[in-house]
Order: sequence, then structure tokens, then C-alpha cells
Amino acid sequence: MNRKGWICLGVAGCLAVWSISLFGSGYGYYNSQVGQWLYVKFMGNIVKVTTTEELNKYAYLYMGLSIIPAFLALYLYRKFLKIVPVKQEV
Repeated sequence: MNRKGWICLGVAGCLAVWSISLFGSGYGYYNSQVGQWLYVKFMGNIVKVTTTEELNKYAYLYMGLSIIPAFLALYLYRKFLKIVPVKQEV
């Protein structure tokens, strides 16, 4: 039973790191200056961006999508806390 809880904690940690990575990528794109054009890697596809507004759109998508793995990580962490008992010291 404890093994399942520890697996939940490991998956929650991986999801949290992924969420932070997505948010950081989006925050890096937000309000960046575009000279002539810029190539952005978005979900595995390389997209040519020509305006700051278009770049901000991808930034908002990345930052918004980072909420999904963050909530899943929170859910799995709470599940871990319910499954794995806390040692009571006497």
C-alpha cells in the first residue's frame, strides 16, 4: 500500500517540474521583442512568429497549459498524504 503512495509522490514531482518548465518557457516568450521574425518551438512544431502579439499568444498558451500538470501534481501529492501513514513518535 505504501508503494502506491510513493509512486504517486514521484509522479507528482515529475509533473511539478514539467509544470514549472512550461511556465518558464511561456514567461520567457512573454513581451519579448521581435525584430524581423522569430522561430518558436510550440508543442513539438516550429512556428515562425512575426509580431509581438503573436508571440504573446504562444506565451499565454504555455502559461495556461502549465496549470494542468500543476493541478494533477497537487492531486497526486494529496493522494500520497492520504495513503502513506505518518509515523507517530511517542
